[in-house]
Amino acid sequence: MIEGCGRFLDRLWRLADAAGSTGGRSGALTEADGQVRRATHRTIQQVTADIERWSYNTAVARCMEQVNLLQRYARGDPHAEVLGEAVDALLHLLAPMAPHVTAELWERRHGDRLHARGWPEFDPALAAEESVTMVVQVNGKVRDRFEVSAAIEEDEARALALASAKVADALGGAAPARVVVRAPKLVNVVTG
Repeated sequence: MIEGCGRFLDRLWRLADAAGSTGGRSGALTEADGQVRRATHRTIQQVTADIERWSYNTAVARCMEQVNLLQRYARGDPHAEVLGEAVDALLHLLAPMAPHVTAELWERRHGDRLHARGWPEFDPALAAEESVTMVVQVNGKVRDRFEVSAAIEEDEARALALASAKVADALGGAAPARVVVRAPKLVNVVTG
């Protein structure tokens, strides 16, 4: 377990070094830049909520996902501002769990003290999910998946699920006894 933590912190160190040394491009943002910026703001939102609930394991897992995303992004042609903002946010988010490493990386990047700064803020518009995968089950067994708007209404989700050819095949002509909708992520069709 300690080895895994060490490998993660090594990856974080290399990422922060790469963000400072490669520079990256400037100018207009691409779609990939926008995706990374949205992921950064979602991560800030989620980790903040996790820490408020004392769910440090979940907070660390989200930070690990963000490191994976940023490593892939940094290998391409990253926008310097987007990568820098994402790495700085990550250092803030990990500071409660890894204070010494994050403080050292922050000082190398900025020359001042990380722990003297406030917690990062997220932009709710950027943190909002645009689309999610809605799973459709028949009697608890997954039959279909759809990419839907995160703001989909229950009636629309129900209609989309019942219109699915895979759901119709699973029902075999029988009418559903009940349709349980937990928009936007789940619709469960129950036959009996």
